[in-house]
Amino acid sequence: MTSTSDGAAPESVFDLDYTSWQIRSTLVVAGFIFYLGVFVVCHQLSSSLSATYRSLVAREKVFWDLAATRAVFGVQSTAAGLWALLGDSVLHADKALGQRNWCWLHITTATGFFFFENVAVHLSSLLFRTSDLFLVIHHLFAFLGFLGLTVNLRAGHYLPMVTLLLEMSTPFTCVSWMLLKAGWPRTLLWKVNQWLMIHMFHCRMVLTYHMWWVCFCHWDRLLDSLYLPHFALFIMGLALLTFILNPYWTHKKTQQLLNPVDWNFAQPETKNNRLERIGGRVLQKKQS
Repeated sequence: MTSTSDGAAPESVFDLDYTSWQIRSTLVVAGFIFYLGVFVVCHQLSSSLSATYRSLVAREKVFWDLAATRAVFGVQSTAAGLWALLGDSVLHADKALGQRNWCWLHITTATGFFFFENVAVHLSSLLFRTSDLFLVIHHLFAFLGFLGLTVNLRAGHYLPMVTLLLEMSTPFTCVSWMLLKAGWPRTLLWKVNQWLMIHMFHCRMVLTYHMWWVCFCHWDRLLDSLYLPHFALFIMGLALLTFILNPYWTHKKTQQLLNPVDWNFAQPETKNNRLERIGGRVLQKKQS
């Protein structure tokens, strides 16, 4: 890790002294503020430019703004993850302990984003009396995992960057939901985006297998570099992603391609509603 503690002014944000807790914590706060700003700007622009957005109820507007914010973070994460996976020779040379200054920037700002996500999800749940258990668990594990990386100066950066690459599906998820709300679920644009999104979810599954392989190959060195609770959290989170979350989300998105429904805001059909609907059809048939 390059240090600038000798008093020389850093040439860029990548040249900061990341051994300093003050710098790392400042970038966490900066990440939080930046993505909060993206959320607010999306609300302002959508309110001014989108008739679809103005027609949504308050809960859907919040979800729209969160989806756009996640998409921006998804672009950042995909770029960082792809470079770590395919382009950075230092990280490839030591997948367990290799560190890069540019990774510190993404780790700290990602920590700020995941903190923002947790605050937004919990506030939304309180305000609108709703909850998505899988989403809550996913973002809680992500925040605690990246917070542990921000605190630990010995942790390697390859696996965290590849973890960020799992956000590759987020921009497509955002576009899919927005087009669905705009009434374009049967268009070619929506179907192409949906196919790409499903492909990204399959790529996520392959990527988790790669992460397991890296863990098995460097198990002892990862244990030495990470605090035991942090390592256990990472393994539990990776197991949840591999065996529950990724298969579930892939299944739901594939279903959505065949049956374009807004699963996030679909009203559950109660027994009384079903009986009323059936009764109405029977009554209409008798009257005809």
